[in-house]
Amino acid sequence: MALSVNTYFIQMIEDIGICPVTRMADKLGVVTADGQKLKEVPAISLGTEGMSPLTMANAYATFANRGTYCTPVFIESVTTAQGKSLPVPKSSCSRAMSERTADTINTLLMGVVDSGTGREAGLTSRDNAGKTGTTDSRHNAWFVGYTPNLSGAVWVGAAGAEQVSMENITIGGVYHPKVYGGQVPGPIWKDAMSGALDGEPAPDFNTVHIPKPEKDKKDKDDRDEGDDNKPSDSRPGDDDGDSDRGRGRGNGGGRGGNGP
Repeated sequence: MALSVNTYFIQMIEDIGICPVTRMADKLGVVTADGQKLKEVPAISLGTEGMSPLTMANAYATFANRGTYCTPVFIESVTTAQGKSLPVPKSSCSRAMSERTADTINTLLMGVVDSGTGREAGLTSRDNAGKTGTTDSRHNAWFVGYTPNLSGAVWVGAAGAEQVSMENITIGGVYHPKVYGGQVPGPIWKDAMSGALDGEPAPDFNTVHIPKPEKDKKDKDDRDEGDDNKPSDSRPGDDDGDSDRGRGRGNGGGRGGNGP
């Protein structure tokens, strides 16, 4: 996930099928930019449909909200010229996935901004996670990221039917041999989120322990070479380095529309 290896997602589609993916997309409110449902085709694993930044930001807000999806609402309040408040639409929420599944996704996507393709987008002062995206010929570049209390999406590309290949291109006075999601949209997201979250609480994600088979096997082999009579310091079920985490509030739902 952190290194954005697409072949893994193609294999996943082969293993589980397309229908579970489209059903989850429906639960996350993921539709194409013209409001249509995603097509059930194998290439869905790579991303073949045009999306709006609002749709992507709000879907990722579901991960921040520990699996609860909330419809986005653009309007916070309406007041007449006479000072009378008018009712505004309310967000409706539903369970899209278990908290455990959302926590696992959050843990994986934290690796993208920590040591993966989204390093240039990573916030240093709070927990954050996200995913980069770049289309063929670099016609579109994305970064969608979130903290436990705010989600946002950045898209860089040409509007409408025009397709601009973002290779050997100057954007904002900076020359780019090739545009990547983590290198142009990522820093934009970082600047916008840093400003939006300035002075706001910085809750933690509820992370889960995801074993690394090779490392865990080596650690076990190293322990096996020690004194067999020495009692273990670990208790069953303890996570290495994560036992003091899990106090995050995960209240990101419904704010995807506020993303940059």
